[in-house]
Amino acid sequence: MNKFFYFSLGIIGLSGCTQEVSQLVEPTQIKQQSVAQVEPARIDASSLTSSESYKLAGKAEGKMDKGLLSGQLQISLASGFTVSLLITNNQSYGIPIQYRSGMTADLHLLDPKGNKVWAWSDTMMFTQAIRDVVIPPGKVTPVRFTLPKEALAKVKGKGYSLVAIYAGQATESTQAAMGKVSVSLDNYVN
Repeated sequence: MNKFFYFSLGIIGLSGCTQEVSQLVEPTQIKQQSVAQVEPARIDASSLTSSESYKLAGKAEGKMDKGLLSGQLQISLASGFTVSLLITNNQSYGIPIQYRSGMTADLHLLDPKGNKVWAWSDTMMFTQAIRDVVIPPGKVTPVRFTLPKEALAKVKGKGYSLVAIYAGQATESTQAAMGKVSVSLDNYVN
């Protein structure tokens, strides 16, 4: 008799739970709520930025080593010593990229022997968050750096250069996202 009593209570409990759930939420409500919470905003990124607005005064000498994305360094002396790394997706498809911090790229000042004299990231702090983005075909993404007077004071003569190091990692390719991009400072300093 005890076994039958517990068995009956179990059946009643299960049927009671099922009825409560079906009475509280209709299946159509679940679908509508899920779609409303998960559906991303539709924003046309091309309307937010224009590559023309990032062209700076100065010579574009920087060349990229290799990678899925191409890079170019531009130096402007108009307002301080500003360096722009122009990251371009010249592929016919979007490239998925992952950043493992808030840093998109770094800039190093190298002496004539190739030793690092200064790095932009040395005085910065970055969030430790993973960012996944897809860079659309034809998209130009600028990253701007300003060299402080203290860094420029370390340049003593000819042979110094700037090297931009892209922090993004290609997530769907074994190829590097972008190689290092360098430019000589001989035409700009001294």
